[in-house]
Amino acid sequence: MRKEKALIGLLRSLVDLLTEESARNPEFSSKLDTLLAGLPEKKATAKKATKATPPEHMPDIHAEWIARGEIDFRLWLRDQPVPVLRAVIRAEDLDATRRTVKWKEAEKLADFIADSLRARQSRGSAFIGRGAKE
Repeated sequence: MRKEKALIGLLRSLVDLLTEESARNPEFSSKLDTLLAGLPEKKATAKKATKATPPEHMPDIHAEWIARGEIDFRLWLRDQPVPVLRAVIRAEDLDATRRTVKWKEAEKLADFIADSLRARQSRGSAFIGRGAKE
């Protein structure tokens, strides 16, 4: 590792010296440009994909639970698209361990949301709507 650092320092010093000389001597600068013209250009790195935007209309699962009841709520959730279900899980902070990240089935995600919501309601009203306040 020390040899690499010494080599990197030496190369940086050499580049600085070449830059100084090319600034003073135009003939040297043109020779250096022709010499370095054969080097390939630096490739642009691919940008990372941005996070998916949350759905425009995210349903209020607490209001739907109250309005529909548990069985109808579960059926209604299964009809929702997967991105909406994932957004609900994130917004309500239902999956702290992130075990649902790889799930692709709407049925499985909907059951997870319903079970989590039922568990929160059984613990008391202090946990209802926790994600909406934050």
